[in-house]
Amino acid sequence: MVPGSPSAASGILSHDLVIAVQGRPLGDAQSLQRLLFEDAIGRRLEITVLRNGALVDTVVVPAELAG
Repeated sequence: MVPGSPSAASGILSHDLVIAVQGRPLGDAQSLQRLLFEDAIGRRLEITVLRNGALVDTVVVPAELAG
């Protein structure tokens, strides 16, 4: 997790497994990448992660990487 990044600000931890975005289950890592590259920058997204065997819901607002 990158300190100060949108995912860090949302409370997502490095060991969390993202399993759904906006209530839609993800089939693989590429599904998440496609979703984030489509039009998610600057949009509020509800994310469900699996953390230590429990489902945790959080909100993240993706941003472009600086640099």
